[in-house]
Amino acid sequence: RPGRAEDLGFAAFVYLRAMGPHLQRAADLDAEQQAALLMAQWNVAEIRIIFAAGREVGWVQAAPAEAAVFIRNICIDPEYHRLGIRGSGMRLIIDEAANRGDAVTLGVAKGNPARRLYERLGFRITHDDAHHDYMRWDAESPAPG
Repeated sequence: RPGRAEDLGFAAFVYLRAMGPHLQRAADLDAEQQAALLMAQWNVAEIRIIFAAGREVGWVQAAPAEAAVFIRNICIDPEYHRLGIRGSGMRLIIDEAANRGDAVTLGVAKGNPARRLYERLGFRITHDDAHHDYMRWDAESPAPG
């Protein structure tokens, strides 16, 4: 469903649960800084709440960019990891972008196992920094299976 202003608390909770292991590995990033960054980037018009098993299990924030969609965040509660929820959500975003002829871009924390999913979906690394690999799926790429 589309996001609402009151979803920020839920989004922060899921984000910190999902990103906790990655934050622990990055000595110069802490939960307080990440929460502040999340709040600074929060734009309710870009938010979709993800449901599974009849309840909220995650969220995605996708922003339009020049001939692309930039996925700012996609967070699934760890209790619901490895059930195909992230992949299904990603395929919806890719399909919508492909219909417009747009690319999809994202950044994934180094060491995050979700990177393997993104590679299976046809994303490729374009560049990186100390904490993230930045990836892109082009509309010319084969449709994800």
